[in-house]
Amino acid sequence: MRADDPREHSRAEYPAETRTWAIEEYEKSHHNYGSRAECVAALAIAVGAHENTVARWIKQQFGSSRSPAADEMIARLRAAEAENERLRRENRTLTERLANHGPRSYTGEAFGPRSLGAAAL
Repeated sequence: MRADDPREHSRAEYPAETRTWAIEEYEKSHHNYGSRAECVAALAIAVGAHENTVARWIKQQFGSSRSPAADEMIARLRAAEAENERLRRENRTLTERLANHGPRSYTGEAFGPRSLGAAAL
């Protein structure tokens, strides 16, 4: 846009303390909100700034909202590893129970000549 364009708006200037406060508050309280946008909206109201301004500060400090934080990734990884271990234990238990209850394949010998399985063969 040209400098004399009436649609041109100057960007509001905020003291460094305001930006620092918003970033610190985000860091302390973002887990209390359902999304980054909700937390940013609350902070924008608190400092009297536009949501986009606060969102830009947060993005510059913490990166894109679509990429999870490092501590969140560590927590997800640990949860996935625990779930894998639980599933492996359950799989071992089921495999042992199945092995204790007879043959692993269904053949004519397993059921005898009068069984439905033998008739289908």
